[in-house]
Amino acid sequence: MKIIICDDEMHIRDDLKQRLKDYYSSLDVLILSVSSGEELLKMADREPEGIFCVFLDIEMQGMDGLETARQLRKKYPGIPVLLLTSHTELAMEGYEVQAFRFLAKPLRQEKLVEALRAVERTAGKQEQHKLRVVTGEREIYVDCRDIFYVKSENVYLNIVTTEQTFLMRGKLKELYTSLPENLFFQIHRSYIVNLSHIRSFDGKKLIMEDGGQLPVSGRRRELFREKMTRYLREK
Repeated sequence: MKIIICDDEMHIRDDLKQRLKDYYSSLDVLILSVSSGEELLKMADREPEGIFCVFLDIEMQGMDGLETARQLRKKYPGIPVLLLTSHTELAMEGYEVQAFRFLAKPLRQEKLVEALRAVERTAGKQEQHKLRVVTGEREIYVDCRDIFYVKSENVYLNIVTTEQTFLMRGKLKELYTSLPENLFFQIHRSYIVNLSHIRSFDGKKLIMEDGGQLPVSGRRRELFREKMTRYLREK
């Protein structure tokens, strides 16, 4: 989990960094700081995964905070942006870039805590629909709705999504318990499928939206039909 502070005043960056370290003292949180919007965007592009939130000063030299927020949200709309400024009249402009929250300088501790708790609540709701994928040294959170299916091959799992395929070590049975029960079904000892991405079923195999053809084992076919019927009824 990462938090990024972007402010062109060093004392502001250092003060906020220390407050965040104190608040998250019992958790493994990486707190990074940069002094310009350009640096922030480069940092986000290098490794967007795991960014919990961004504290962004509105008034900075070069690219200001509002333009930085626009560009950041255009590429990474899921990252909460908390805008900082000593001029409260700029708060309305923060709504134009869909800022998560506006915080006035000097930053009051109770307002900081309120903002962090709000981000935590939002992240908690999102985590219910995301799957933690560890591939190599990277940790990625994949939206479960974007998963077509998961295929087990020996000690590896191929997680096929709308964007790409992720390869990770693991057991299909254990992964199955991490997925939303109403959206996924194990059709075969080697396959878990997302019910929302099924195009057709010919009685023996599924045709997925990406063109993939997946076998449904004989003993699971009736259970699959029941699960699919229930899914379509509740959809």
